[in-house]
Amino acid sequence: MTQKAAENLDELLSTLKRWQDIESAAVSQTSAIMEKTKNPLIRLVMEIIRQDSAMHKRVQQVIIDSLEKEAFTLTPEELADVWDMIEEHAKMEKETIELAEKARRNCRLFVQRHLLTYLIEDEQKHDRLLSQLEDFKRKIYPYA
Repeated sequence: MTQKAAENLDELLSTLKRWQDIESAAVSQTSAIMEKTKNPLIRLVMEIIRQDSAMHKRVQQVIIDSLEKEAFTLTPEELADVWDMIEEHAKMEKETIELAEKARRNCRLFVQRHLLTYLIEDEQKHDRLLSQLEDFKRKIYPYA
């Protein structure tokens, strides 16, 4: 590894670790806000952010571990073992997006429409993650 590549890797790791510190603080802060209020809307928003921050920290740690300990691997067999289930789940995600969009179209209430928009965006994120697995599959099976 060149010195420049090593410096870039060190900078990446430093950035990810600092980001993890901020995500930890976000988990603590959202918990404190939830303890201070009984408002169900504020509590819901803080819970969503808290759970997302905890997941962000976990993803960052997996990235760090892949750089410091063991690189990612994915064999054709590992993917094949679960591919039918992944495809079935992708269909479910697409149906939830359709249902959420239908619900939003039929909803005239301001706060509820915003929450439905959040759900649609989250379901679309799940759909994108599953599409990324499909991209990995294409890389493993370039002629499939």
